Amino acid sequence: MCVVALAHQAHPDWPLILIGNRDEFHVRPAAPLAEWDDGSGIVAGRDLQAGGTWLGVHRPSGRIVVVTNVRGAMPDPTKESRGALVSDMLRGEGRFAQPAEADLDSFNAFNLFAVGDGKVRLLTNRPVPLIMPLDSGVHALANEPVDAPCPRAERLRLALEAVVVASGDPEGLLDSLMAEDDPALFLRGDVYGTRASTLVTMSTEGDVRMVERRYEKGGRPIGTTALEFRIG
Repeated sequence: MCVVALAHQAHPDWPLILIGNRDEFHVRPAAPLAEWDDGSGIVAGRDLQAGGTWLGVHRPSGRIVVVTNVRGAMPDPTKESRGALVSDMLRGEGRFAQPAEADLDSFNAFNLFAVGDGKVRLLTNRPVPLIMPLDSGVHALANEPVDAPCPRAERLRLALEAVVVASGDPEGLLDSLMAEDDPALFLRGDVYGTRASTLVTMSTEGDVRMVERRYEKGGRPIGTTALEFRIG
């Protein structure tokens, strides 16, 4: 997931809205959005190369985690999988279920939003390892270090903020993510590009709706999955 925006306790109908695009090499295999069949309670797409995920919801607890990589850092194949970090945090079990700042350099460069227990946290290891609580409001991340300006993240943050201010329906944001007049948000490459657009909304009663639109080379649509379930 390379650009993501999050509204926490900001919309009157959906106290949680998450919207973002996952950009990745088209040859990297992935499974569509679904509840995993391993009994974990995770609802997410799945990276079939490393086995983790970039964005998911834990149905029993309502935990939500989403990760982006950070540009400019050479990947180290000996580092831990960022997708496994997301999976552990979603489950609340495993080596990195509750990471400390000292754990964050175990991974290649990343930014991450974690939602759970009524709180939102930002985790990153660029420019330095950091775990920081976030206030209610609208926040965004992309592939830049958190101390650097990121026009791509700001575009999406403003689009989500406009929906919040208008008390509007966030599902229209999925169209904004692939707007022809804003190529900065949607990448139409044949080798590397936007693979999926995902929207997550959670109501005050704990009803969740997840919509994933998937794309192949050139940004051509190849499928949509929409799931609805209640936390717990």
